[in-house]
Amino acid sequence: MTKEVKTEDGSLTLFSEEFKEPYHSITAGAITEAVKKFIEPTGLKGKAKEGKVNLLDSCFGLGYNTLTAVKETLKENPKAEIQVLAFEKDLKVIEKALKILPQELKPYSFILKELLKNKQSYKGFLTLNFVSQRVKIKVFIGEGRKVLRKISPLYKGFADAIFHDPFSPRVNPELWTYEFFLLLRKTIKEEGTLATYSSSTPVRKALYMAGFGVKEGVAIGRKSTSTVASPLFETEPSILKKFSLPSAVPYRDPTLQEPRELIRNRQRWCVKALKRKYRPIPIYHI
Repeated sequence: MTKEVKTEDGSLTLFSEEFKEPYHSITAGAITEAVKKFIEPTGLKGKAKEGKVNLLDSCFGLGYNTLTAVKETLKENPKAEIQVLAFEKDLKVIEKALKILPQELKPYSFILKELLKNKQSYKGFLTLNFVSQRVKIKVFIGEGRKVLRKISPLYKGFADAIFHDPFSPRVNPELWTYEFFLLLRKTIKEEGTLATYSSSTPVRKALYMAGFGVKEGVAIGRKSTSTVASPLFETEPSILKKFSLPSAVPYRDPTLQEPRELIRNRQRWCVKALKRKYRPIPIYHI
């Protein structure tokens, strides 16, 4: 299923055999990525100072992003409350995380242990649950589209921050579509912020179409920048300009249940069609 891989900052991650990609950036480092690409861009520490943080972790994975968010929130304000809503397709990945947890997160291993211990059924899904005085976490086990279709009406305007961290659009396009971002748009507060590592123009255009303003994020571990989006942002002109390119066609999934290959191929076909030079058909009058 997976194998262990060491990242640049010394933390271990897993390599997915299904998607042929690691769960975290090898060149940036798993913990570095959590802080620089997700926590800092979404302004989580500022929310912690206000006393309460609501986080939607879109693809929980090994739980590093969530645990780092808990750590940084309570470090900024020990009296703050943080509530996390998350989903993850593979329960075994969370179980494996306990064995490779980075040193910085080992003091929070009890959270993962309690999540795996406290299993419940909610809205037709298996959920993992952790509840303490300051921290509440609920992880839905299931395919992201199915989970979000079911729970987004229950969590309208919930999130101060969204960490969107699936595998890349190339291999996991179903979680990068316009329709999927519409569901995320429902769950975020008007002043909330979404952060993702992707710099893909089709992804940014899909976010824009779904009601987010889009800005450049940081470049950590690679040349391309990450992406930050919010309903309150004005999309940067340099990003808007690229939306007119044929290659900017977003991924689409009208039913939110179409096969991965169809979503990927539809986008490719549209790009090819827009790039093709059409010649007018001559009309002959008899």
